[in-house]
Amino acid sequence: MKKSIVLAVAVAMSFALLACGGEKKSKMTLKLAHFGSEASPAQTAAKQFADNVKKRTNGDIEIIVYPNNTLGGPPQILEQVLLGAIDMSLSGQDQIAKHVPLFDTVAIPFSISGYEHMDRVLDGPFKEWAAPELLKKGAVMLSSWEWGFRNFTNSKRRILKPDDMKGLKIRTPPAMAYSATMEALGANVQTIDFSELVMAMRQGVVDGEENPIGTIYDLKLYEVQKYISVVNYLYSSMVHLVNVNVWKKLTPEQQKIITEESASAATLMRKLTRDAEKSQLADMVKKGNVVDYPDLKPFQDKMGPAYEKIKKNVGEENFNKWMKMAKDMAK
Repeated sequence: MKKSIVLAVAVAMSFALLACGGEKKSKMTLKLAHFGSEASPAQTAAKQFADNVKKRTNGDIEIIVYPNNTLGGPPQILEQVLLGAIDMSLSGQDQIAKHVPLFDTVAIPFSISGYEHMDRVLDGPFKEWAAPELLKKGAVMLSSWEWGFRNFTNSKRRILKPDDMKGLKIRTPPAMAYSATMEALGANVQTIDFSELVMAMRQGVVDGEENPIGTIYDLKLYEVQKYISVVNYLYSSMVHLVNVNVWKKLTPEQQKIITEESASAATLMRKLTRDAEKSQLADMVKKGNVVDYPDLKPFQDKMGPAYEKIKKNVGEENFNKWMKMAKDMAK
């Protein structure tokens, strides 16, 4: 009799808790992997994202951040997110383009005039266009963080005009738009994975490379690359992705929190990256580097062959759509 009463009370309490929404939520631990170093703006922003999500979900979601290719190089990390072995990543658009070609349109050289222009494109029409296509591959696109506009460095000579690129062995990541641009300028391209970049530079495997100012500074490439040409020839983003099945496990409120905190972290990374560029360039000059700001038009005039290769890769319709977005969002 006593057992029956106890059981009845327990059942009644359970229904009461369910009715008032008092059931205990399960806790989740999610992995977020990226290729930025521990000292990079990417890591600072990722830590803010993780801290704020944990705080706003009252500890129900804990995000462990793995920087600096800890869980693998950029291609491997992205593959693992699509498969569900890693929950989240900050993946370069060049890596995503191997699965969704339209992402390579972000890297159309000299199509964007500056950071604010790019913000308007990525946060607006591009996300509306790209997110549904990425979802088909198994990932939710949260926001576009920042890697930055890319510039040239080399150990041989100043780059003031396209002809100065001829014959130089230039490292690019394994990404079509980057190599197509270098080839159009007359360089000899060697594709080297990001995880092997520093070693390749220090061993003199190539004469030069191209990267955002923050990356050049953070990896201390200036120690072996005396000449820096600020051309901002194309842009690299870090796209914040989450595996779709992980996303579906979240409550609507948790999804809202993660979306908001991803956008907030993206804003932070952009600010940190942009604010640091001027001081980083000044410091590299003090360290003995030669920093030039060439006239961009002669470089732009050489982009015909690169544009044709990019069109073939991403499709003419996608190419034209990006160029129209860039033009529409220019003002």
